[in-house]
Amino acid sequence: MTDTRTNSGVWARSVNPDAGELERLAEQFGLHPLIVDDLAEGRQEPKLERLAEHLHLTLWDVNWSGTDPATHSDIVVVFNDRDCLVVQQGPADELRDLDELLRSDGLVPVTSPISAVYRIIDAVVRDFVELGAEVERELEEVEEEVFDSRIHEDYRRIYRLRQRIGRIDRAVSGLSEAIMSCRGEIEDLMGPELGPYFTHLEHDLDGVAKLAGAEHAALDAAVTSHESNVSTRQNQDMRTISAFAALLAIPTVIGGIYGMNFKNLPLVQWEFGWLAVGVAMIVLDLAAYALFRHRGWLGRRRGARPSGNDTSTGRMHHD
Repeated sequence: MTDTRTNSGVWARSVNPDAGELERLAEQFGLHPLIVDDLAEGRQEPKLERLAEHLHLTLWDVNWSGTDPATHSDIVVVFNDRDCLVVQQGPADELRDLDELLRSDGLVPVTSPISAVYRIIDAVVRDFVELGAEVERELEEVEEEVFDSRIHEDYRRIYRLRQRIGRIDRAVSGLSEAIMSCRGEIEDLMGPELGPYFTHLEHDLDGVAKLAGAEHAALDAAVTSHESNVSTRQNQDMRTISAFAALLAIPTVIGGIYGMNFKNLPLVQWEFGWLAVGVAMIVLDLAAYALFRHRGWLGRRRGARPSGNDTSTGRMHHD
């Protein structure tokens, strides 16, 4: 735990505190029991609430070092006009370097707890804005794959994308609602100079939340089309299997008939009867093959235009 005492109060940062450290922090900052209980339980929904003399802010952070930027790390900030306690929870290698963030230069210098809170929220929201733009680009690629009948889309990618959009939506929408609900409490601390910055921050949060909602709707349409594609491919597979079964059934039926022990069957007594029957099998099979091919049961018929929008390009995925 890092602990700094200044003339204006106490600043502290703790990473994954255990029960003993939480007890020391509760005593040092006079934390409300509900805050200590939330910190002990771990992950909480994004929220901002006043408990006794402190404002208690919880937000979900973004991790760009892993394969999935929508990480499970949290930042909890407990603050008032003098003191500021920052608690980070999550995998150590995914946590944001808040010491560097608060020491670095920026539009808002860190001179008070509320300015530190602004810098933390602003950094997290900026990352969510960038993550939302990245998801939008990936969503466009997924839509190209789904609506192009030449491409077998990767269903795992689609559902991973849905999971990421859901995390962004829950993180940003929860934080936006929390800040709006306690806007009066924040205004009492931030003063007129920080007002425009927090207003700009709220607009960014609202924009990302609306983008996530639109991405949800677009992905739902893509998922519906994906499910339709899967059903269409299954139907095509069943038609192909049925066509091959019919092609095999023709010689099987003819062979079965001539395999019966009857002397008066046509061509049985003729010297070249077996040849005529064999030729008939081939002709019937070829005729059936041509019919199935024309109807598309054995693949797209020659000269036919593919269905759907095949003018787009995308990365090929094979099932």
